[in-house]
Amino acid sequence: MPNYTITYALTATNRVQMRKDLISQFMTESPGSGLGSNATRYTYNVETLGTTYDIFLKRPTRLNKGFDFTVNISGLFFKKNRCYSNPSHQDIIDALTDCQKHFSAIYQNQIKQKIQDIYDCKQVNLTSLSGATFADYQNTQHPIEIILLAIKWLFMEQDCAYWNYSGRAMFYNKLQAYNLV
Repeated sequence: MPNYTITYALTATNRVQMRKDLISQFMTESPGSGLGSNATRYTYNVETLGTTYDIFLKRPTRLNKGFDFTVNISGLFFKKNRCYSNPSHQDIIDALTDCQKHFSAIYQNQIKQKIQDIYDCKQVNLTSLSGATFADYQNTQHPIEIILLAIKWLFMEQDCAYWNYSGRAMFYNKLQAYNLV
């Protein structure tokens, strides 16, 4: 079965419509005919930051929870025992904590509000963060804006997978517990 690559833009500005729009896109996918090479696979290109970074969603996921997907960042790798492009919640927390440590004023005055705005489904301008960065596992600096874009899609992933519980609030509450928002 083929692999499909689709460019997708999330244009709605309220949580219910954003979820409906994204799931409606997933519902247009072609069916597979079995496991392995008989499965259809989708990559959704959803964000670009400069010429180095892109955010893309991959479906289906290893856990195969229906409308679930992974959020991936090209141009950046995260590390546990291997390099991977889909950040965990802890990877995001680590990146935000590093940025907060090294760019305290920008973090307090701008980044916290941008995370709140993303959580509240507002369109967010990420061009004014004055060079705030975070260090990856190799101590390479990356713009914090790519993490904020990933947060947007991690909130969406939570809304698709856990809508009947608390959705995006699950990850948001974790960010609050670390005083990152």
